[in-house]
Amino acid sequence: MDKVKQGLPKAWKISTDGAVRSEQGASGLAAIARDEHDQICYWWKKRAGRMTNNEAEYAAVIFALEQMLKIRGMDKIPGLIIYSDSQIVVEQMSGRAATNAPALRVCQARLRLLVKRFANVSFRHISREQNRLADALAFEAVEGLPRESQPRAATPNLELWEQFNSSWRTNEH
Repeated sequence: MDKVKQGLPKAWKISTDGAVRSEQGASGLAAIARDEHDQICYWWKKRAGRMTNNEAEYAAVIFALEQMLKIRGMDKIPGLIIYSDSQIVVEQMSGRAATNAPALRVCQARLRLLVKRFANVSFRHISREQNRLADALAFEAVEGLPRESQPRAATPNLELWEQFNSSWRTNEH
C-alpha cells in the first residue's frame, strides 16, 4: 500500500482499472484512493491470474474495496465513489444493466458483499483518458514491474505525477 497523505477523509474517490495480457495468462489490478480534496492518499496494484477484460475490471474494484477495508475506520466513512472506465461494471453495479454472464454474476455477488460493508457506495463511469493513472498502474502490475505496491513517502517521477494529477483535476467527475 502506498500512502501519500496522513488522516482519514470523510469522503473518498476510488479510481480502478483492470488490465489483461492473454498471451501471458495474467491480469493487473489497480486502484487509486483520493480524498475529498482530490489528493491521492493511497494507491495499490497487484498482478493476478488469467481473466477476461470484464472480470479484471470487477476484480480491480473488489481489490480496491478489500484494500480500503484494511484501513482502520474505513467502513465508517460516509461516502465512497468508485470511478471506473468499465461501463459494464458501472451499469451492472448501479442496477441499470443485467448481469448475464455466469462468471460476472460471481464477481458481482462478491462485490455486492463488499459494498455492504460501507455506509454509502456509488459507481460512476469515466473515460479511459480520465483513468490514465489507474490504467498505467494496472499495466505495470500485469507486466510484473515492479513487485506489488510498497509503501512510499513520495512519487518516484514528479513530472509524470504532475501530468496525471493535472489531468484528473481538469476533468469533471
